[in-house]
Amino acid sequence: MASNPEVNPMQRTSLRFFLLSVCGALLVILLLGHAGIAVANVPDVLQIENISQGSAGRVRLEIAHSNPSGGHYVDVIEVQVAGVTKEFDLQPQSSNPFTVELDLGELQGTSDVRARAHCNLHGWSTWSQTIAVPEFPVATVASALFVALLAFKAGTIIHKTQERRD
Repeated sequence: MASNPEVNPMQRTSLRFFLLSVCGALLVILLLGHAGIAVANVPDVLQIENISQGSAGRVRLEIAHSNPSGGHYVDVIEVQVAGVTKEFDLQPQSSNPFTVELDLGELQGTSDVRARAHCNLHGWSTWSQTIAVPEFPVATVASALFVALLAFKAGTIIHKTQERRD
């Protein structure tokens, strides 16, 4: 800055402070704007559901991921089953949210299961809530009990009918 006898040192200091403040504010806006873009498109596991059949463990995941395209999509899902991580590769998606069903293989007993999704551009989601994946899902056990009760009732009716005939 050239010396100007009409500008006093206090005005020069104020002008420098003002220019540094404006530059600093612009830098902060640029950095925060860039960080916001990176975090905005991380996928989110909205729901994890047990859909197992017998001892074959299966889960259904609902995943939200903004603006999927051929070059921006969820490429990997990790599922932890009893502390062991299994990885599943995915093809590009065109809808948001989307649902995927995963085969976890044969399970012994009940296992704690959780999942997370990876965006090919923005990284990993947080882990989902943990669910228990039983060897025999509650719906299957309840259905089997209901059928057994019906069979028992039918057998009782048939037995009483035969006794009346005799």
